[in-house]
Amino acid sequence: MRREISEEEFLSFAHSYLSEAFPNPQRLGCPCDWDLIEMAERPNEAKRAAVSEHLTYCSPCFNRYMEILADLKHRMRHAHRQSPVCNFTLNDFIDF
Repeated sequence: MRREISEEEFLSFAHSYLSEAFPNPQRLGCPCDWDLIEMAERPNEAKRAAVSEHLTYCSPCFNRYMEILADLKHRMRHAHRQSPVCNFTLNDFIDF
């Protein structure tokens, strides 16, 4: 008999799978950090479709995107505690 899995279990499996299953050592077709950052900030914009699709078959980009999301979430939480206005820019996410 098949056991139903919870949403949390599914998301955990998907994260684990996408993090490791597609190594892409030559980094073929990878978007730049700026594109990943913009997608993190505005994920529903249609122009992000190619980046979103790329994340489904490139583990390094998926992992970088997850780092960017975690950093954005942390910065937003921190900014909301300090003031109602977020005081960061996209440049805060880019390592020069």
